[in-house]
Amino acid sequence: MNEFDLIAKYFAPLAGPEGLKLKDDAAHFSPPAGFDVVLTKDTMVEAVHFPAGRYGSEVAERLLRVNLSDLAAKGATPRGYLLSIAWPKNVDHVHMQDFANGLKSSNEKFKISLWGGDTVAIDGPAVFTATLVGTMPEGLSVTRSGARPGHDIYLTGYLGKGYFGLKGLSKQHVKNDLFYKPAPRLELRTIIRTWASASIDVSDGFAADISHLAETSSVSAVIETDELYWPDDIQKWLANDSGRLNILLTHGDDYEVLFTAHPDHRDEIQKAAQTLDFKVQLIGRCGLGQGVTITSEGHPLAFEQTGYKHFQ
Repeated sequence: MNEFDLIAKYFAPLAGPEGLKLKDDAAHFSPPAGFDVVLTKDTMVEAVHFPAGRYGSEVAERLLRVNLSDLAAKGATPRGYLLSIAWPKNVDHVHMQDFANGLKSSNEKFKISLWGGDTVAIDGPAVFTATLVGTMPEGLSVTRSGARPGHDIYLTGYLGKGYFGLKGLSKQHVKNDLFYKPAPRLELRTIIRTWASASIDVSDGFAADISHLAETSSVSAVIETDELYWPDDIQKWLANDSGRLNILLTHGDDYEVLFTAHPDHRDEIQKAAQTLDFKVQLIGRCGLGQGVTITSEGHPLAFEQTGYKHFQ
């Protein structure tokens, strides 16, 4: 079975009308009048982002969901995606079908479709890349650069899901659900669009990502970890070793949204979060100057590394 047969069998059934049945050289997409297009891309490499030999539905879902998290942080609505796949030459077609099943599951859950891409065979590890396309009302996109001194810092949900899911540390945090199937916070896009001055998703590690936002916005930031919410199982795990807090602040893979907003909007943000039955925590404040200070019980924490970095 050659690449065109593979595309026809496994991927063409996932194509939306923009993808022209995956029989053309490019996809066609016209955003609605008054809307901007928002684009994001992530790559996942075998044995770096997922265990070697695991090519199935879980990896496909993770690939799309981590990209969807970027769109969520911008306040965008997802529409479709382009997909690039480099399969190891000896991969079994059963894995391809399973991978396609994972794409289909995410397509249905998040109302997106495949618009095109490329499929190749290589002598090496599998490499999967997705480019997600979203839209949002014109001029409302939220970047990392809009925070100002005096703005509040918020975190959606809670940290530690990625670490607990990957390590299988509790029954509540089932590995397949919380590492391979992170939940992009798309339901919060109205909050992001309406009140956020800057935003970023927590992927590389909380300490790293708040530093990225503060640096891009040219502000300093103070984070009080005593204000962070932890589920009971994570709270108990943290209580057994004071050094464990640093692990959860730097591990990443949580795919929550970290955002800033003017303090005048505190009540509105909390009311909107309560309406959605979702936890949004006020955890810090932006200030003048540079740098990020993360405290626990009033004392600043020190980090050997704030998050994951390639080429290091």
